[in-house]
Amino acid sequence: MNKSISYWEREEWLQPADLIVVGGGIVGTSVALFYKEKHPEKDVIILERGVTPLGASTRNAGFSCIGSISEHLADIKLTSLETVKTRIHRRWSGLQLLKSTMGEEALEYQSTGGYELFFDEDLYDRSIGEIEFLNASLLDLLGEENVYEETDYEGVPAVFNRLDGAINSGKLMRILHQRVAGLGVRTLWNSEVDAFQSNRVELKNGMELQAEKIVLAVNGFVSKLCDLDVKPARGLVFITQPIPGLKWRGTFNFNEGYVYFRNVGDRLLLGGGRNVAKEEETTDQFGSNPKIREYLIRFANEQLKLPERWEIELEWSGIMGMTADKEPVITEVEPNVWAAAGLSGMGIAIGMQVAKEVVERL
Repeated sequence: MNKSISYWEREEWLQPADLIVVGGGIVGTSVALFYKEKHPEKDVIILERGVTPLGASTRNAGFSCIGSISEHLADIKLTSLETVKTRIHRRWSGLQLLKSTMGEEALEYQSTGGYELFFDEDLYDRSIGEIEFLNASLLDLLGEENVYEETDYEGVPAVFNRLDGAINSGKLMRILHQRVAGLGVRTLWNSEVDAFQSNRVELKNGMELQAEKIVLAVNGFVSKLCDLDVKPARGLVFITQPIPGLKWRGTFNFNEGYVYFRNVGDRLLLGGGRNVAKEEETTDQFGSNPKIREYLIRFANEQLKLPERWEIELEWSGIMGMTADKEPVITEVEPNVWAAAGLSGMGIAIGMQVAKEVVERL
Protein backbone atom coordinates (compact mmCIF):
# COMPACT_ATOMS: atom_id res chain seq x y z
CA MET A 1 0.00 0.00 0.00
CA ASN A 2 1.30 3.44 -0.87
CA LYS A 3 2.76 5.12 2.22
CA SER A 4 1.50 8.56 1.16
CA ILE A 5 -2.17 7.74 1.77
CA SER A 6 -3.97 8.86 4.90
CA TYR A 7 -5.67 6.79 7.54
CA TRP A 8 -9.06 8.01 6.28
CA GLU A 9 -8.28 7.06 2.70
CA ARG A 10 -7.15 3.62 3.75
CA GLU A 11 -10.17 2.96 5.95
CA GLU A 12 -12.94 4.44 3.79
CA TRP A 13 -11.68 4.48 0.18
CA LEU A 14 -9.06 1.81 -0.34
CA GLN A 15 -10.21 -1.24 1.61
CA PRO A 16 -10.18 -4.54 -0.35
CA ALA A 17 -13.18 -4.69 -2.68
CA ASP A 18 -15.31 -7.62 -3.76
CA LEU A 19 -14.90 -6.64 -7.42
CA ILE A 20 -12.51 -4.30 -9.21
CA VAL A 21 -13.38 -3.42 -12.80
CA VAL A 22 -10.50 -2.04 -14.85
CA GLY A 23 -11.96 0.30 -17.46
CA GLY A 24 -14.88 2.73 -17.19
CA GLY A 25 -16.25 2.37 -20.72
CA ILE A 26 -19.54 0.77 -21.69
CA VAL A 27 -18.40 -2.80 -20.92
CA GLY A 28 -16.69 -2.07 -17.62
CA THR A 29 -19.39 0.21 -16.26
CA SER A 30 -22.10 -2.23 -17.33
CA VAL A 31 -20.25 -5.06 -15.55
CA ALA A 32 -20.33 -2.93 -12.40
CA LEU A 33 -24.03 -2.17 -12.93
CA PHE A 34 -25.17 -5.75 -13.47
CA TYR A 35 -22.93 -7.16 -10.74
CA LYS A 36 -24.11 -4.59 -8.19
CA GLU A 37 -27.75 -5.16 -9.10
CA LYS A 38 -27.22 -8.89 -8.59
CA HIS A 39 -25.14 -8.46 -5.41
CA PRO A 40 -26.14 -5.15 -3.78
CA GLU A 41 -24.14 -5.96 -0.63
CA LYS A 42 -20.86 -6.26 -2.57
CA ASP A 43 -18.27 -3.48 -2.80
CA VAL A 44 -17.38 -2.59 -6.39
CA ILE A 45 -14.68 -0.21 -7.66
CA ILE A 46 -14.14 0.96 -11.24
CA LEU A 47 -10.62 2.07 -12.16
CA GLU A 48 -10.53 4.41 -15.18
CA ARG A 49 -7.31 5.87 -16.52
CA GLY A 50 -8.90 9.02 -17.98
CA VAL A 51 -10.99 11.91 -16.67
CA THR A 52 -13.74 10.52 -18.92
CA PRO A 53 -14.01 6.95 -20.24
CA LEU A 54 -10.93 6.82 -22.46
CA GLY A 55 -11.03 4.45 -25.41
CA ALA A 56 -14.02 4.31 -27.71
CA SER A 57 -17.17 4.55 -25.56
CA THR A 58 -17.33 8.36 -25.71
CA ARG A 59 -15.27 8.68 -28.90
CA ASN A 60 -17.46 6.83 -31.39
CA ALA A 61 -20.04 8.06 -33.91
CA GLY A 62 -23.10 7.06 -31.87
CA PHE A 63 -24.43 4.44 -34.29
CA SER A 64 -27.02 1.89 -33.17
CA CYS A 65 -26.67 -0.72 -35.90
CA ILE A 66 -26.50 -4.42 -36.77
CA GLY A 67 -24.19 -3.99 -39.78
CA SER A 68 -24.41 -3.13 -43.45
CA ILE A 69 -25.26 -5.57 -46.20
CA SER A 70 -21.81 -5.39 -47.83
CA GLU A 71 -20.17 -5.99 -44.42
CA HIS A 72 -22.25 -9.12 -43.90
CA LEU A 73 -21.42 -10.44 -47.37
CA ALA A 74 -17.70 -9.83 -46.85
CA ASP A 75 -17.83 -11.51 -43.43
CA ILE A 76 -19.70 -14.54 -44.81
CA LYS A 77 -16.86 -14.98 -47.31
CA LEU A 78 -14.29 -14.56 -44.52
CA THR A 79 -15.97 -16.85 -41.96
CA SER A 80 -19.35 -18.51 -42.56
CA LEU A 81 -23.05 -17.74 -42.80
CA GLU A 82 -23.71 -19.24 -39.37
CA THR A 83 -21.00 -17.10 -37.75
CA VAL A 84 -22.44 -13.94 -39.30
CA LYS A 85 -25.99 -14.88 -38.25
CA THR A 86 -24.78 -15.40 -34.67
CA ARG A 87 -23.03 -12.02 -34.82
CA ILE A 88 -26.12 -10.21 -36.10
CA HIS A 89 -28.23 -11.83 -33.39
CA ARG A 90 -25.73 -10.75 -30.73
CA ARG A 91 -25.81 -7.17 -32.00
CA TRP A 92 -29.61 -7.05 -32.17
CA SER A 93 -30.05 -8.62 -28.72
CA GLY A 94 -27.41 -6.27 -27.33
CA LEU A 95 -29.21 -3.22 -28.66
CA GLN A 96 -32.49 -4.38 -27.12
CA LEU A 97 -30.71 -4.88 -23.79
CA LEU A 98 -29.16 -1.41 -24.05
CA LYS A 99 -32.51 0.26 -24.72
CA SER A 100 -34.37 -1.69 -22.02
CA THR A 101 -31.64 -1.07 -19.42
CA MET A 102 -31.09 2.64 -20.07
CA GLY A 103 -34.36 3.77 -21.63
CA GLU A 104 -34.51 5.52 -24.98
CA GLU A 105 -34.57 8.99 -23.40
CA ALA A 106 -31.19 8.45 -21.73
CA LEU A 107 -29.78 7.41 -25.09
CA GLU A 108 -31.50 10.17 -27.07
CA TYR A 109 -32.33 7.24 -29.34
CA GLN A 110 -33.39 8.05 -32.91
CA SER A 111 -34.93 5.31 -35.04
CA THR A 112 -33.59 6.76 -38.26
CA GLY A 113 -32.90 3.62 -40.23
CA GLY A 114 -29.58 3.52 -42.04
CA TYR A 115 -28.44 3.92 -45.63
CA GLU A 116 -25.48 2.11 -47.15
CA LEU A 117 -24.27 4.11 -50.14
CA PHE A 118 -22.72 2.55 -53.25
CA PHE A 119 -20.42 4.27 -55.70
CA ASP A 120 -19.40 0.95 -57.27
CA GLU A 121 -22.00 -0.48 -59.63
CA ASP A 122 -20.75 -4.08 -59.45
CA LEU A 123 -20.78 -4.11 -55.65
CA TYR A 124 -24.25 -2.59 -55.64
CA ASP A 125 -25.57 -5.24 -58.03
CA ARG A 126 -24.05 -8.03 -55.90
CA SER A 127 -25.48 -6.53 -52.73
CA ILE A 128 -29.04 -6.02 -53.94
CA GLY A 129 -28.89 -9.51 -55.40
CA GLU A 130 -28.59 -10.86 -51.84
CA ILE A 131 -31.34 -8.73 -50.24
CA GLU A 132 -34.04 -11.38 -50.56
CA PHE A 133 -31.80 -14.07 -49.06
CA LEU A 134 -30.63 -11.88 -46.17
CA ASN A 135 -34.14 -10.66 -45.42
CA ALA A 136 -35.36 -14.26 -45.22
CA SER A 137 -32.44 -15.11 -42.90
CA LEU A 138 -33.17 -12.15 -40.61
CA LEU A 139 -36.89 -12.94 -40.50
CA ASP A 140 -35.98 -16.39 -39.20
CA LEU A 141 -33.25 -15.03 -36.91
CA LEU A 142 -34.80 -11.86 -35.48
CA GLY A 143 -38.48 -12.12 -36.38
CA GLU A 144 -38.12 -8.86 -38.34
CA GLU A 145 -39.50 -8.57 -41.86
CA ASN A 146 -37.94 -6.76 -44.81
CA VAL A 147 -34.92 -5.38 -42.96
CA TYR A 148 -33.05 -4.39 -46.14
CA GLU A 149 -34.54 -2.52 -49.09
CA GLU A 150 -33.11 -1.32 -52.39
CA THR A 151 -33.38 2.47 -52.70
CA ASP A 152 -31.33 5.62 -53.30
CA TYR A 153 -30.48 8.76 -51.36
CA GLU A 154 -29.90 12.06 -53.13
CA GLY A 155 -29.50 10.12 -56.37
CA VAL A 156 -26.86 7.74 -54.93
CA PRO A 157 -27.70 3.99 -55.13
CA ALA A 158 -28.30 2.70 -51.62
CA VAL A 159 -29.62 -0.12 -49.46
CA PHE A 160 -31.84 0.98 -46.58
CA ASN A 161 -31.69 -0.91 -43.27
CA ARG A 162 -34.78 -0.05 -41.27
CA LEU A 163 -33.37 -1.36 -37.95
CA ASP A 164 -30.50 1.12 -37.68
CA GLY A 165 -30.55 4.21 -35.50
CA ALA A 166 -28.47 6.78 -33.66
CA ILE A 167 -27.76 7.64 -30.02
CA ASN A 168 -25.92 10.22 -27.94
CA SER A 169 -23.06 8.04 -26.69
CA GLY A 170 -21.70 10.78 -24.43
CA LYS A 171 -25.01 11.08 -22.61
CA LEU A 172 -25.28 7.29 -22.41
CA MET A 173 -21.97 7.03 -20.56
CA ARG A 174 -22.66 10.02 -18.30
CA ILE A 175 -26.01 8.60 -17.16
CA LEU A 176 -24.61 5.08 -16.87
CA HIS A 177 -21.92 6.35 -14.47
CA GLN A 178 -24.55 8.28 -12.52
CA ARG A 179 -26.57 5.09 -12.19
CA VAL A 180 -23.72 2.95 -10.85
CA ALA A 181 -22.71 5.74 -8.47
CA GLY A 182 -26.27 5.71 -7.15
CA LEU A 183 -25.87 2.01 -6.40
CA GLY A 184 -22.71 2.66 -4.40
CA VAL A 185 -20.10 1.82 -7.03
CA ARG A 186 -16.98 3.96 -6.66
CA THR A 187 -15.16 5.16 -9.78
CA LEU A 188 -11.54 6.21 -9.30
CA TRP A 189 -10.62 8.43 -12.25
CA ASN A 190 -7.06 9.03 -13.46
CA SER A 191 -6.20 5.57 -12.16
CA GLU A 192 -4.24 3.69 -14.81
CA VAL A 193 -3.52 0.05 -14.04
CA ASP A 194 0.04 -1.12 -14.66
CA ALA A 195 -0.21 -4.81 -13.68
CA PHE A 196 -2.40 -7.30 -11.87
CA GLN A 197 -2.34 -10.57 -9.99
CA SER A 198 -5.22 -12.82 -9.02
CA ASN A 199 -6.39 -10.61 -6.16
CA ARG A 200 -4.50 -7.36 -6.66
CA VAL A 201 -4.00 -4.54 -9.15
CA GLU A 202 -1.04 -2.17 -9.26
CA LEU A 203 -1.55 1.38 -10.50
CA LYS A 204 0.95 3.46 -12.47
CA ASN A 205 1.26 5.78 -9.47
CA GLY A 206 2.53 2.92 -7.30
CA MET A 207 -0.70 2.33 -5.37
CA GLU A 208 -2.00 -1.21 -4.93
CA LEU A 209 -5.64 -2.26 -4.50
CA GLN A 210 -6.97 -5.67 -3.54
CA ALA A 211 -10.15 -7.42 -4.62
CA GLU A 212 -11.73 -10.84 -4.51
CA LYS A 213 -12.40 -10.67 -8.28
CA ILE A 214 -11.08 -8.53 -11.12
CA VAL A 215 -12.47 -7.79 -14.58
CA LEU A 216 -10.25 -6.29 -17.28
CA ALA A 217 -12.56 -4.31 -19.57
CA VAL A 218 -10.11 -2.15 -21.49
CA ASN A 219 -10.88 -3.47 -25.01
CA GLY A 220 -8.21 -2.12 -27.38
CA PHE A 221 -5.70 -1.62 -24.55
CA VAL A 222 -5.95 -5.17 -23.19
CA SER A 223 -2.64 -6.31 -24.73
CA LYS A 224 -0.87 -3.89 -22.36
CA LEU A 225 -2.06 -6.05 -19.46
CA CYS A 226 -2.30 -9.63 -20.72
CA ASP A 227 -1.68 -11.83 -23.73
CA LEU A 228 -4.93 -11.88 -25.71
CA ASP A 229 -5.31 -11.93 -29.49
CA VAL A 230 -6.96 -8.51 -29.58
CA LYS A 231 -5.37 -5.77 -31.66
CA PRO A 232 -5.89 -2.07 -31.09
CA ALA A 233 -7.41 -0.09 -33.96
CA ARG A 234 -7.53 3.68 -34.10
CA GLY A 235 -10.54 5.40 -35.64
CA LEU A 236 -10.65 9.05 -36.73
CA VAL A 237 -13.84 11.09 -36.38
CA PHE A 238 -14.65 14.73 -36.99
CA ILE A 239 -17.70 16.95 -36.79
CA THR A 240 -18.31 20.04 -38.89
CA GLN A 241 -19.51 23.49 -38.07
CA PRO A 242 -23.28 23.82 -38.78
CA ILE A 243 -24.02 23.47 -42.50
CA PRO A 244 -27.20 25.34 -43.57
CA GLY A 245 -29.43 23.09 -45.64
CA LEU A 246 -27.46 19.93 -44.83
CA LYS A 247 -29.06 17.21 -46.98
CA TRP A 248 -27.51 14.15 -45.30
CA ARG A 249 -29.89 13.40 -42.42
CA GLY A 250 -29.92 10.04 -40.72
CA THR A 251 -27.17 7.42 -40.46
CA PHE A 252 -25.06 6.36 -43.42
CA ASN A 253 -22.15 4.07 -44.21
CA PHE A 254 -19.99 3.12 -47.16
CA ASN A 255 -17.56 0.35 -48.13
CA GLU A 256 -18.42 -2.44 -45.68
CA GLY A 257 -18.91 0.13 -42.93
CA TYR A 258 -15.34 1.44 -43.08
CA VAL A 259 -16.74 4.94 -43.66
CA TYR A 260 -19.70 6.17 -41.61
CA PHE A 261 -21.44 9.47 -41.15
CA ARG A 262 -24.58 11.03 -39.68
CA ASN A 263 -26.05 14.40 -38.97
CA VAL A 264 -26.01 15.90 -35.49
CA GLY A 265 -28.51 18.69 -35.98
CA ASP A 266 -27.09 20.73 -38.84
CA ARG A 267 -23.58 19.35 -38.33
CA LEU A 268 -22.13 16.38 -40.19
CA LEU A 269 -20.22 13.81 -38.14
CA LEU A 270 -17.92 11.73 -40.35
CA GLY A 271 -15.45 9.01 -39.42
CA GLY A 272 -13.62 5.85 -40.40
CA GLY A 273 -11.35 5.31 -43.36
CA ARG A 274 -9.13 2.94 -41.39
CA ASN A 275 -8.90 0.68 -44.47
CA VAL A 276 -6.76 3.36 -46.15
CA ALA A 277 -3.89 2.66 -43.72
CA LYS A 278 -4.79 -0.41 -41.67
CA GLU A 279 -1.30 -1.29 -40.53
CA GLU A 280 -0.55 2.26 -39.41
CA GLU A 281 -3.87 2.40 -37.54
CA THR A 282 -3.17 -0.79 -35.60
CA THR A 283 -2.09 1.33 -32.65
CA ASP A 284 -3.27 2.27 -29.17
CA GLN A 285 -1.92 5.81 -29.51
CA PHE A 286 -4.46 8.58 -30.01
CA GLY A 287 -3.84 10.88 -32.96
CA SER A 288 -4.69 11.74 -36.55
CA ASN A 289 -3.32 10.01 -39.64
CA PRO A 290 -2.93 12.60 -42.45
CA LYS A 291 -3.74 9.99 -45.13
CA ILE A 292 -7.05 9.15 -43.52
CA ARG A 293 -7.92 12.75 -42.73
CA GLU A 294 -7.32 13.69 -46.37
CA TYR A 295 -9.36 10.69 -47.54
CA LEU A 296 -12.35 11.63 -45.39
CA ILE A 297 -12.23 15.29 -46.46
CA ARG A 298 -12.05 14.20 -50.09
CA PHE A 299 -15.00 11.85 -49.54
CA ALA A 300 -17.01 14.71 -48.03
CA ASN A 301 -16.20 16.97 -50.98
CA GLU A 302 -16.43 14.55 -53.90
CA GLN A 303 -19.01 11.96 -52.82
CA LEU A 304 -21.15 13.89 -50.35
CA LYS A 305 -20.65 17.18 -52.22
CA LEU A 306 -20.73 19.34 -49.12
CA PRO A 307 -21.08 23.05 -49.90
CA GLU A 308 -17.91 25.07 -50.34
CA ARG A 309 -16.15 26.52 -47.30
CA TRP A 310 -17.50 23.93 -44.85
CA GLU A 311 -15.28 23.67 -41.77
CA ILE A 312 -14.31 21.06 -39.20
CA GLU A 313 -15.25 22.12 -35.68
CA LEU A 314 -13.73 19.22 -33.72
CA GLU A 315 -11.75 16.10 -34.60
CA TRP A 316 -10.68 13.24 -32.39
CA SER A 317 -9.70 9.58 -32.39
CA GLY A 318 -10.88 6.53 -30.49
CA ILE A 319 -9.20 3.18 -29.87
CA MET A 320 -11.16 0.02 -30.66
CA GLY A 321 -10.21 -3.60 -29.98
CA MET A 322 -10.35 -5.94 -32.98
CA THR A 323 -10.30 -9.73 -33.22
CA ALA A 324 -9.61 -11.73 -36.38
CA ASP A 325 -13.19 -13.04 -36.57
CA LYS A 326 -14.86 -9.93 -35.05
CA GLU A 327 -16.09 -12.00 -32.11
CA PRO A 328 -15.49 -10.62 -28.58
CA VAL A 329 -13.16 -12.44 -26.21
CA ILE A 330 -14.50 -13.28 -22.75
CA THR A 331 -12.06 -15.42 -20.81
CA GLU A 332 -10.51 -16.05 -17.40
CA VAL A 333 -6.87 -15.03 -17.81
CA GLU A 334 -5.85 -15.92 -14.25
CA PRO A 335 -7.75 -17.31 -11.27
CA ASN A 336 -10.40 -14.71 -10.33
CA VAL A 337 -9.36 -12.40 -13.21
CA TRP A 338 -11.59 -12.12 -16.26
CA ALA A 339 -11.00 -10.18 -19.47
CA ALA A 340 -13.65 -8.89 -21.88
CA ALA A 341 -12.27 -7.30 -25.04
CA GLY A 342 -12.31 -7.29 -28.83
CA LEU A 343 -15.69 -5.69 -29.48
CA SER A 344 -14.49 -4.91 -33.01
CA GLY A 345 -16.12 -1.52 -33.42
CA MET A 346 -19.54 -2.65 -32.16
CA GLY A 347 -19.35 -1.55 -28.53
CA ILE A 348 -22.69 0.25 -28.55
CA ALA A 349 -24.46 -2.80 -29.97
CA ILE A 350 -22.83 -5.54 -27.91
CA GLY A 351 -21.15 -3.81 -24.95
CA MET A 352 -23.89 -4.40 -22.40
CA GLN A 353 -24.50 -7.95 -23.58
CA VAL A 354 -20.80 -8.77 -23.23
CA ALA A 355 -20.91 -7.28 -19.72
CA LYS A 356 -23.90 -9.41 -18.82
CA GLU A 357 -22.08 -12.55 -20.00
CA VAL A 358 -19.08 -11.60 -17.87
CA VAL A 359 -21.24 -11.21 -14.75
CA GLU A 360 -22.91 -14.57 -15.39
CA ARG A 361 -19.47 -16.21 -15.58
CA LEU A 362 -18.25 -14.45 -12.43
